[in-house]
Amino acid sequence: MSKLRSNFIYNATYQILILIIPFITTPYVARTIGAEGVGTYSYTYSIVSYFMMFALLGMNNYR
Repeated sequence: MSKLRSNFIYNATYQILILIIPFITTPYVARTIGAEGVGTYSYTYSIVSYFMMFALLGMNNYR
C-alpha cells in the first residue's frame, strides 16, 4: 500500500508541475526572444509539424 501511495504522490506532483511550469517559462521566453522571435518560432514549428505529419503517415505500416 505504501508503494501505491508514493506512486500517487509522484504522479500528482508531476501533473501539477506540468500545469505550472508553462506559466513560469512562457513569459520569460517571450520576453527574452521578443515578438518577432516568437513569430519566427511559430512559423518554423508549423512547417516542421507538416513535415512530421507526412512522415508519420506510413509509420504504422512498418510495425
